[in-house]
Amino acid sequence: MTQRGEQGSGWTPDKDVEAEVKTESAPNLEALRARIDEIDRRIVELLNERARASLTIGGLKASGAGAGAVYVPDREIIVYSNILSVNNGPLSDAALKAVYDQIIEESRRLQARDQGRGS
Repeated sequence: MTQRGEQGSGWTPDKDVEAEVKTESAPNLEALRARIDEIDRRIVELLNERARASLTIGGLKASGAGAGAVYVPDREIIVYSNILSVNNGPLSDAALKAVYDQIIEESRRLQARDQGRGS
């Protein structure tokens, strides 16, 4: 059985990327690397945007508008369910979950620090 995100999952690369890869020329390699660099910049922007939202949530928790706890297992289950439900590969569910394990852990650390409970 093929897991989502693995070969045979139905995932297809962006047509522009596929065309650039097939030609295998040096300028196209550089274009692909430049594209990855731009994607990385966008990922960093989005991760920081997510972290700011998490800090806002942490502030609401601390002010009594939420449960107050930094670690909310039910919410994490929802986050994982959401991300895995939209995963069409090529990353496997396990790989994507591992990335989100780190994102969630850092969100918890930021909230704890902001609430004076962490380093």
